[in-house]
Amino acid sequence: MLDFERKVAAYAGEHRLFPEHGKVLVALSGGGDSVALLFCLTRTADIFGISVEAAHLNHALRGDESEGDETFCREVCARLGIPLTVERLAGGELNAPGKSVETAARIARRRFLERVALERDAARIATGHTRDDQAETVLQRLMRGTGPSGLAGILPLSGEMWVRPLLGLARRETRAYLGELGVAFREDSSNRDTALFRNRIRHTLIPFIESRFAEGIVGALARLADLNRIQEEYLDERVGESFRECRIYEDSGKILLDGAIFTVYHTLIQSRIVRLCLERLEGGGRDADRGEVDRICALIESGRGEIDVTSRVRCGVGKGVAAFVARTKRFDPVRLAVPGETVVPTGGRITARGVTSADRIDGRWSVLVDPAVAEKYGVLTVGQPNRGEYMIPFGLTVPVKICDIISDFGVSRILREFVPVVRAGGVPVWILGIRSAECLRTERGAGEAIILLYENGPEWSRSSGQLIQC
Repeated sequence: MLDFERKVAAYAGEHRLFPEHGKVLVALSGGGDSVALLFCLTRTADIFGISVEAAHLNHALRGDESEGDETFCREVCARLGIPLTVERLAGGELNAPGKSVETAARIARRRFLERVALERDAARIATGHTRDDQAETVLQRLMRGTGPSGLAGILPLSGEMWVRPLLGLARRETRAYLGELGVAFREDSSNRDTALFRNRIRHTLIPFIESRFAEGIVGALARLADLNRIQEEYLDERVGESFRECRIYEDSGKILLDGAIFTVYHTLIQSRIVRLCLERLEGGGRDADRGEVDRICALIESGRGEIDVTSRVRCGVGKGVAAFVARTKRFDPVRLAVPGETVVPTGGRITARGVTSADRIDGRWSVLVDPAVAEKYGVLTVGQPNRGEYMIPFGLTVPVKICDIISDFGVSRILREFVPVVRAGGVPVWILGIRSAECLRTERGAGEAIILLYENGPEWSRSSGQLIQC
C-alpha cells in the first residue's frame, strides 16, 4: 500500500466514512482529485470492505473539452473494471433564471449523484475535496460573513451519504500519487478563470497570503475548520438533547415546544433549537438569519403572540407552548372507526372501544359516548373547527363558540385550525385535548357506551386541566 493510500485509510477510519460491505459511488469529473480518489478506493476496496462505482455528469458547458472529459472517464473506468453511469445535460439546460451557471451546475450535479446513488443502491457518495478545497471554502465563507458552523467548512461526512476521504490531504499529494501510478488526469480550463470568486481565492488570494504573511495558511485554515467542526459536533449533541427535552410534539407540519423549559437554556442553545425547528419544517439547507432567530426567541420569552417567519412557516406562543407551524390545507372530515382506531390528520389517533373499570374519563383526552348520541345526531367524524361553529360545553346550558373555547384554553392563534373536533352528524361533541360537550353526559357503564381515547396528539397547552366530564 502506498503512503497516500495509508493516509486516506487512516482518515476514513478516524471519521468512519465507509459502511462495511457497502457500495461507494465516486463523483468522477476527470480532474486530478477525483481520479486519485477513484484509484485509491479501487486499490483499497478490500481493506474498507466496500465495492466501488463511478458517476460522471457531462454539463456540456465547454464543448469539445466536456466531451473529452466524458471519454476520459469512460476509459479510466474501463481500465479499472469499474461500472460508470454517465448523463449528459442538454445545451442551455443550466441557464436558470436567478442562478449563476456555476450554482446551477452544482445543483444539477448533486441531484444527479443522489439519484444515481439511489438507483445503484450506493451507501455513500464520495467526492475528491482536499485540504486545499477546505482552506478555500473557509476563506470564502469568512469574507461573505459566517458563524462558527460556517467556519467548520466542508465536513468529512454530511447527510449520512456524502463523504470526502481526501479532506486530510493536500492537492499536491493527489498529483504526486497519480504520478507514482503513472495515471493521467484532465485539467478543467474553467478552474483558471479568475473572474470566478473561488478561483480568485485559489490563484490570487492564497498565494498572496502565503508569500507575504503565512506560508502555511492552507494548513492553518484546515485546522481552524477541524476545531470548529469538533465544537459544532459537540453543540449539535447538546442542541439535540435540549430539543428532545423541550419538545412536546412534532410531525411534518408542526413542532410544539415547552416554552418554560426553552427559556431556561443559554441563548446559543435557544437560537440553534429555533434553527433546527425551521429546518425540519422547511427542509435541509434552510438558512435562517440572525435577526429572524432573535425575533422568534424574544417572542417565546414574552410568552404570547405570533409572527410570520416566512411565507410557509409561522411561529406562535400561548399558555406555555411555543409552536412552529407550516401552512397546510384543510382536510375533509374523517369517519371514526367504532370500534377501532382512526388517524387524525393533524396528529394523533382516536381509539374507540368498550369501557373498563380502570378507565379515567377527563373530557380532554377521553370521553364516553352513548350509542344514542349517534342515533340522534349522526355518525361520528373528526375534522377541523369551522368558523362561527358553536358547542354547548359539558356542565353548561348555553352554546359557546368553539373558537372561543379553544382561545380561552390558551391555544395560540396559529394552532387553532389544527385542533380536531369530533362531531356526531354536524353537531360538535368533543374538542380533542380541550373539552367535551354537554350532550355526551351519560352514566358510566350505562347501556352500550363506548370510550373514545385521544392518544399521541399535540398537547395544546401546558396549563393544568381540570376534570370536566364525570
